[in-house]
Amino acid sequence: VLFRSERLYAPRWAGGWAVSRVLFGLATILAQLERIPEVRDALASPSLVLSSGPTRVSDHVLLGGPAAWTVWAGGLLGSLGILAGGRLAKPGVLGWFASHAVLLVALGLNVRAPERVIVFCSVAMLLAPIGERALWTKARSPAPRWFTMVFFAALYGSTGFMKALEEPAWWTGDALPLDLVDRHHAGGVIAAWISGQHWLCFGLGWGTIAFEASFPFLIGFAELTPWVLLAGIGMHGTIEALMDRSEEHTSEL
Repeated sequence: VLFRSERLYAPRWAGGWAVSRVLFGLATILAQLERIPEVRDALASPSLVLSSGPTRVSDHVLLGGPAAWTVWAGGLLGSLGILAGGRLAKPGVLGWFASHAVLLVALGLNVRAPERVIVFCSVAMLLAPIGERALWTKARSPAPRWFTMVFFAALYGSTGFMKALEEPAWWTGDALPLDLVDRHHAGGVIAAWISGQHWLCFGLGWGTIAFEASFPFLIGFAELTPWVLLAGIGMHGTIEALMDRSEEHTSEL
């Protein structure tokens, strides 16, 4: 038991965090750019509130134009710090996250799946050794990796089993055709064509359930990890190409 425990917590190669930092930085920049029309719309009228729920800070505190755009610019500077790396990496994460949170809460913007995913990714980045240079040559604590694995196992597992148990349209191939032509995040001509190919939507639906539901189990086997990651890249890359939901899937990549 002690030997297995030592192996579990033994330092691991940290080079992957260098790639993760760059991908996360790009995702946060994309998030800030996608905020531009949302902030503009929220500032269009003092009475315009785009979220719903039992409590809203935006009912009592609403940012004015200069303040909102200053917060937005601070988030963009944080993103650039993440990409720069070194001593600027973790302060950049904190700066971007502060901007992200203030804009969501004070302007009453919608809290969708991308916002939730990227928050947990922010925590992983703060735990990881992203402030160090030359990570390709170093080994570091596996704790950030375990946190990330547990989070994504919960994320994919819950969505996969929810589709399998509560959403029969995924089994029959009727879920994706609706998503691919949805007016809020449809992706264009190719997405519209695929929505009319039932056999293709049927296969993609089953493949999605199989990947998401099996992720928590397969990711624990080191020999399967590369194949699991390739499947994830394929799924999220396809979604990014076909649907207008790029922030969420860039952060998950």
